[in-house]
Amino acid sequence: MIKALRIDHRLVHGQVAFTWTHFLAATRIIVIDTKAASDDFQKMALNMAKPAGCKLNVFSAERALEKAEKIDSLSDNVFIIFGNTKDAATYITGHPVFKELNVGGIAKKEGSKNYADVVYLTPDEEDDLRRIMATGCNVFMQQLPTTKRESLKL
Repeated sequence: MIKALRIDHRLVHGQVAFTWTHFLAATRIIVIDTKAASDDFQKMALNMAKPAGCKLNVFSAERALEKAEKIDSLSDNVFIIFGNTKDAATYITGHPVFKELNVGGIAKKEGSKNYADVVYLTPDEEDDLRRIMATGCNVFMQQLPTTKRESLKL
């Protein structure tokens, strides 16, 4: 069962690996990030960062779409993490069954606008999120399970 979807440019790190995974009782983390999926070193680092006993898969957005029905039917408590808005938009618009997406961290870059402490969006990223919202998926920002959830207003 898919417990949550989150965009976080850091992928699996302290907040995700321990706080969110524990809060969600996740037994499997699926990273959907096209760049990470083709980088063996990054996949090894992600595997080392995950909590002990938690399974990990790393897929490109296209490969995840091919496996969408299987992912949906997993008996594990699944936490899906996207590394960027583009991969999130590709997956969610290609498989529009999700009710919520947590935008947890998107790095500041040239041309980006600040939406929250660690959420900076370029016009292209805003467009990706609008495409996600058009599927009926509620997009919100929340750093930790204990912090306030804020709706993302574009």
